[in-house]
Order: sequence, then structure tokens, then C-alpha cells
Amino acid sequence: MPASQSASILVPLDGSSVAERALPMAAKLAQAYGAPLRYIHVLDEHEGVRSHGDIAHARELFAAYIRDLADRAGLPVAEGSIDVAYGSPAESIIADAHTSRCIVIASHGRGGFHATFIGSVADKVVRGADVPVLVVSGASEAQEPPRGGILVALDGSSEGERALPIARELGKALKLPLTLIQSFTSPPLAGAEFAYYPPTLMQDLQEGAEAYLASTANPGETRVAVSGAAAEAIEQAAADMDASLVVMATSGKGLAKRVALGSTSDRVLHALRRPLLLVPPEQ
Repeated sequence: MPASQSASILVPLDGSSVAERALPMAAKLAQAYGAPLRYIHVLDEHEGVRSHGDIAHARELFAAYIRDLADRAGLPVAEGSIDVAYGSPAESIIADAHTSRCIVIASHGRGGFHATFIGSVADKVVRGADVPVLVVSGASEAQEPPRGGILVALDGSSEGERALPIARELGKALKLPLTLIQSFTSPPLAGAEFAYYPPTLMQDLQEGAEAYLASTANPGETRVAVSGAAAEAIEQAAADMDASLVVMATSGKGLAKRVALGSTSDRVLHALRRPLLLVPPEQ
């Protein structure tokens, strides 16, 4: 990822079991990269004015909570790796992550982001961070961990290809194979009464997608060109291969200034129930 080898993996926690579901994936990345884990909790400024004593007390409680978690889960806790901030939760996390390798955060769970700390804040962090954000499903149902490789979603653009170097680095670090996917579908009719598509259109689109993937993939990487809407194709392919991780780039100019990520990444983010790494636009 676009950071130094020693850059940390930042894990925001709010004391809930949902937030803690980010920890196993964060630990895997920390071990694979030899990078330290950092833990952050944010006291929401909207909950009232905090004194220095309140913040110091919260820092003591959070440190004890992290050490207890570390003892139970076998997680490393380096000196200076525990922090408590005060302010807007999402903005505090984003600001703290500038020198991080990535952020690993849990979503609320099934059905997308809900109006809770770890739901709405995670949504804002994904849209505002200038480092990659790995979102882990906070679903409460017991699930077998995925056993497949890494699925990389591409759209044929240079913007989409920003996901490739990070996915390849992760594949090497985690010893997981890569599958590259591109979907294709016929363009919508432009409203012309006599609009015409040649009978070979879908075949031409498929051949174009296959040619793009062949020119983009490295030796040993699996290539999948599939007909259908992009978000649904990504979800289905991830399920078929039991992907351990889905990686895709977001689109747009500056995540912090956008209301939406883009139709495909936004739909995948809110529907996928397996780890999803979103790579932001170049700042």
C-alpha cells in the first residue's frame, strides 16, 4: 500500500462487539506487512463538552480495554499504539490515518450501514479517507471464514486499475491468488425510436472485456469477463470463489467532497458481506 513499511494499520473501536470484528483482518495485515496495529477511540464532541480530566480518564479506560482484548485475542500492543481523541469521530479517524498504511473498520452488519457509531462513522470514513479503507462485515451470525483468493474489480479505466498494485501486494503478503473481473452490459437505449444494436454487440463487448483483462493480468492471475450489472457481478463472483477479500477503486474527485462513492462501489459496499478494500482516488 502507498505508505512506508513501518506505517501502521489503524483500527477504530467504540467498545462494541461489532467494531471488534475488524480485529482479525487487521491482525492478518499487521502480521503480513510487519506493521504495527494502532487503536483509536473518539469521544464524540456532540455528546457534550469534555474536560481534560474526562479525556484522560477515557484514555485510561480505553487502554485497559485494549490490553484485555489483546490478552484474549493474542494481539500485539506496541508502545504509543493506543489513542483517544475528542471531536467528530469520522474526521478524527480520517485525520489520524494520514500516515497509516490503511484503516480497518467494521460495518454495522447485514443490510448496510445503520445509524450507529460504527455504521454511520464507517460510512463517512470510507468516503473521506485518503488512504485505503478495509471494511469488514459486522454481521452477528456465525460464519465460516472465506477461503478463496482476492477478487479485483476492474472497469477498464486507469482509475479502476489503481486497485491492482495494492491487490497484488496483498496477494503476495497473504499468499492468496488473484482473480480479475470485469463486467459488461449493453448500453441503454438513448430514447431514439429506431435505435439499433448490431446482433454481435454482446459478443463484441465480451471479446473487448476479455482482451482488456488479458492485457492487464499478470501471469497466474485468473480472468473473468461476465455479462451483467457490475455490482451484482462482483457480489456473485465473490460468492462463487468464496473470496477472502474484494478490492476495488472508488471514483471521483476527492472522497471528502463527495456525497456518494459512485454507483458500483457504493452498492458493493452496502451489500457485500465479506471484507472489502476500497482504494481512494489520488489526492
